[in-house]
Amino acid sequence: MHTLFHIKEASQDYKTYLVVFLIAIGARIFFLVYIDEPILFLKYPFFAEKLAGGADIGERLVDLSPFYLYLLTSLKKIFGFDWSFVKFVHSFVGAMNCLLVYAVGTRVFRKEVGLLGALIFSVYANLIILESTLEPTVFVLLFNIISVYLLLRIRQDGDSSKRACVLSLLAGLFAGLSIITKPSFLLFLPLAAIWLLFFNTPIQTLPHGKLLFLDKKGLSCALLFCGAALLVVMPITVRNYVKLHDFVLVTADAGKVFFHGNGRGATALEGTGLPDEGFAEEGAVEPDYAHVLFRKTAAKLSGKKLSPSESSGFWTRRAFADIADDPVSYIKLEAKKLFYFFNDYEMHYIASAYKEYKASLAFPFVRYGIISSLAILGMVLSPARFKELFLIYGMVFVYLLSGMLFLVQARYRTPAVPYLCLFAAYGIYSFREMLTAKNVRQAAMALIIAGLFFALTHFAFRSEVVNVDRWQEATKTHYQIGAKPLFKKGRYQEAITDLNKSIAMAPDFSPAYNLRGKACAILGMNREALVDFKKVISLSPSLPEGYKNAGFLYLLQGDTQTARDYLSKTLTLAPHDTKVREAFAKLK
Repeated sequence: MHTLFHIKEASQDYKTYLVVFLIAIGARIFFLVYIDEPILFLKYPFFAEKLAGGADIGERLVDLSPFYLYLLTSLKKIFGFDWSFVKFVHSFVGAMNCLLVYAVGTRVFRKEVGLLGALIFSVYANLIILESTLEPTVFVLLFNIISVYLLLRIRQDGDSSKRACVLSLLAGLFAGLSIITKPSFLLFLPLAAIWLLFFNTPIQTLPHGKLLFLDKKGLSCALLFCGAALLVVMPITVRNYVKLHDFVLVTADAGKVFFHGNGRGATALEGTGLPDEGFAEEGAVEPDYAHVLFRKTAAKLSGKKLSPSESSGFWTRRAFADIADDPVSYIKLEAKKLFYFFNDYEMHYIASAYKEYKASLAFPFVRYGIISSLAILGMVLSPARFKELFLIYGMVFVYLLSGMLFLVQARYRTPAVPYLCLFAAYGIYSFREMLTAKNVRQAAMALIIAGLFFALTHFAFRSEVVNVDRWQEATKTHYQIGAKPLFKKGRYQEAITDLNKSIAMAPDFSPAYNLRGKACAILGMNREALVDFKKVISLSPSLPEGYKNAGFLYLLQGDTQTARDYLSKTLTLAPHDTKVREAFAKLK
């Protein structure tokens, strides 16, 4: 009978896993059919194709997630994958992540909580959106959750030292994979070590409570976990040193991102950057060229050539200098970051992801504000279980800390979502238990807490969110998704219509004036084109685009003297522009 009971229970578990998987994969198929934009973010595919073809990408190696870059390179080299197919691979991995959330929730809470948490996680819209971009987010989640799951198994299944050591080693290997996918998981290593040392194994004490020594099993597990993680990281560090003669642990963008999130001009939702950074990137051959621009700018300001790690250090020091100049503003910024980590609004830097996010609001997917407000309720209701839930709290803390150190955009807080979903499920389950026990007072208090946090995550600082969203719609929906593709297809009048909308919503967005000017010039609307190019010059005087386009337009009109003046200015800003040099030489 005992054996039959276990067989029946195992069968029930498999059925539950199947239900979770089918719901998760169904939500992703629905998204890919009805919401997904047929636009690929080609940052990683661009460099993967170069590596697959045997090219050397130089310093760009330290701008990219090593695991994801080599994964795509392998898929291209071995299987010749079409990049659109990778979206389906991501969706499948995303559905598997939902099963892992169920497994973790079952171990730290109970099956009902694990199931509810996995279902919430499986239909969270923004997660599905980020999974569909060719970025490493889905693998960050995969490795993180597996690492946490294996650590939890040490507590429950690791009675023997040998089994505990094996589980610690495996957890460390997956933690290392997570680090070479996104280095922010380095913040988790000390928390995992603390858990293995103090919360997972007993501490021997003297009669008066003084610490005597740590349990050997806990110490061995902690050393194995951290050692295995660093062992996975080491080949990447060696690669960086051999190829670039520079000590870079994984990637070299920490200083740049730290400056984005904390330099002068940064807000809780939007990072600061170089003047006209996005406009300057448009003319680059390589995607995500901001990394190169930041290195060039650091070298120019410091007056010497800098290695990637030295450039990262430069921007870190620059951010600290800005903080020191106005510490009060920095404290306010950090307080807002703390708030925005739980805010419902999803901030995207990829245009297609932003448009998909806006489209998803019309469908009954779960939104972040619901998850975060219920998660806070779950955390409020479970402090007595802090020791058991230390890793779950820890994962939320790691990505909260990461967001406050750097940026609080959607992709930076997404790795905390599995654990927020479990806390949200625990909050719902606890509320149901209160009602079942007819504990009306506690249930009412829980409802008030959840309602208060829901209001805060949706309505506080609403005007700032509206302004940012307006800018996002102008620059991403109307400009990047609308006008630019239309212009490339030769549909200039339609492009102008979208550019008019972009400029109406963001009157200081110079790339829109530049593109509208080019479209007007092609259509023979020279006066309107010149007005736009001069507007570009007034908004972005340090970039050559406005001068260049105005100069060529004057040249076409036969005004060679004015054309010479504009093209001369262009050459001072872009001395290597071959087309401008040839035109200027003819004029001379």
